[in-house]
Amino acid sequence: MFSIGEHIIHPGQGVCTVTGFKDAPAPMIVLEAGTGHKKTQLLYPVAQSDRLHPAISREAAQDLIDHYAELECDTFTERNANLEETYFKQLIKHGAPDTVRVVKTMRHRIKAAEEHDRKPSSYYSRVLKEARRRSLEELACALDCTEEHVEKLFEAQVAASEN
Repeated sequence: MFSIGEHIIHPGQGVCTVTGFKDAPAPMIVLEAGTGHKKTQLLYPVAQSDRLHPAISREAAQDLIDHYAELECDTFTERNANLEETYFKQLIKHGAPDTVRVVKTMRHRIKAAEEHDRKPSSYYSRVLKEARRRSLEELACALDCTEEHVEKLFEAQVAASEN
C-alpha cells in the first residue's frame, strides 16, 4: 500500500500525491493531482490500487536522462492507426520510462515522415504531447526540479549524442 506524501502514477492523471485515506462508503485513497492553482483532489478505490504505482525514483530518473541516447524507440506498428494510438496511450499510463520511450518514438516517427516529404499521422502529435507532459512532470517530481530544467537536461543529452 502507499503512504501519505508518496508520489504515485495515476493511469488517467499522471503524477499524484497520496494525501490520505477514507473508509466510508468504501475504502478510498485520497490523491492530489496537479500543482499550484490547478490542484485537484481525487478519491481512488483501494480495491483498484494495483493500477497505481510509485513514481520513478531519483536515481532511475537520472539514469534515464543520462542514457536517453541509448533508449530504443518502440517498433510497434499496426495497419490501423487507431490501434497504434491506443497501444501508445496505454504505455503512457505506466509512467516513466515508458512515457520517455513514447516521446522518443513519436519524435522519430514525425521526423522520418517529414524526411520522406510525407505528412506525419495526426495521432503522433497528440500522443507526443501527452507523453511529453507526463514525462516532464514525473521526472521533475523525481529530481525535485522544474519541468524546464528536465527539458534542458534532455536537450543536453540529445546534443551530446549528435556530436
